[in-house]
Amino acid sequence: MRLPLMLSAMVFLAVLPGLACAQISSDINIVLTGQTPYPAEPGTNVEIELDLQNNGYGEATNLAVEIIPKSPFSLVKGDKVKTYPKIGARSTVKLTYTLLVDDSALAGDYDLEFRLYNPVTPESYQSKEISITVIGETKLVIEKISTTPDSLEPGGSALIHVTIGNVGTGDARQLEVRMNSTSAYLVPVLSGGVFYAGDLKAGENKTVDLHFNIDPGAEQETYLSTLTLTYKDENNQQSTDTFSIGIPVEGTVRFEIVSMEPSFSRGTIEIEVANKGTGDAQSVETRLVVNGEVVGVDYLSQLKATKKTTFEFPLVMSGNAELVINYVEPGLSERTITKDMGPISFAAPGGDGSSTLVFIIIIAVVGYFVWRRYFRKKK
Repeated sequence: MRLPLMLSAMVFLAVLPGLACAQISSDINIVLTGQTPYPAEPGTNVEIELDLQNNGYGEATNLAVEIIPKSPFSLVKGDKVKTYPKIGARSTVKLTYTLLVDDSALAGDYDLEFRLYNPVTPESYQSKEISITVIGETKLVIEKISTTPDSLEPGGSALIHVTIGNVGTGDARQLEVRMNSTSAYLVPVLSGGVFYAGDLKAGENKTVDLHFNIDPGAEQETYLSTLTLTYKDENNQQSTDTFSIGIPVEGTVRFEIVSMEPSFSRGTIEIEVANKGTGDAQSVETRLVVNGEVVGVDYLSQLKATKKTTFEFPLVMSGNAELVINYVEPGLSERTITKDMGPISFAAPGGDGSSTLVFIIIIAVVGYFVWRRYFRKKK
């Protein structure tokens, strides 16, 4: 009985050192504990916090930790290789890195590799990976609004060109643009108030055209409209952005000469001018130019659409005349137009005086002969 017991004891003592070594060895693992921002965005930095954990019952010695950044990540801050002479059993070491996410990165989860090895033999390493989530943020803005024609007037039609930019880091997919006017004076032509723009990638812009009619009764003012952008973001979630925009209805100014008459009693030329356009003219200054010389200037603060007025200038009997009109149009731009009046020629009432002189001479002659005859008979 003693011999088997002695043999068993000898075998147990022989394997005991191996069992003890197995129980007190180190067990290294890397765990992602923080990511700022979450999710990471293309074209931006992301900071990650890691726990380097020794889950074993033995300490780890001469341990090197090397980060292996690969697309879409590049290391911005933090040591590429960190060396630890000793990490105690059941203990944790904090690691922090800052990475740049490539601006072309697509949405998804990306693995980031770390290698653990003894600095003496770096070729013999153990690989660990963590996962970083990257999702771009879609951000749409209205970059520009223009119209065709440039100046919108009552009773006309317009193409409203809206340039939409994606200044975010995520794509907008299945983008639909819809414009709803808060005024009954802007009326979409059939489906002209809706435009399907398709996909708009990050960093791109796209111009859409919306077709509207303008009611003839529209006033000269800026009409508010709501621009609604509907799309799917990087998470495939339906998103809606709303913008308020103003559509100015200004009209155009169209001057026409109605009449030109002299006033001999007042010593003036009266020129009647009509605004047959759809917009008001402000700060109207008129100059009558005859034979290249300015004869006179007249002013009017405002000439409304479809209205007329009379400008007065010093009387000139003849010459080649033109009317120069300076004014501010509805878009607040200063404009100058010239109306050719052609050659003018006026005659004062009663002629030029020569016929009167002849008449006086005739009366005098007749009177003379009557006088001679009368006095001769008396003698």
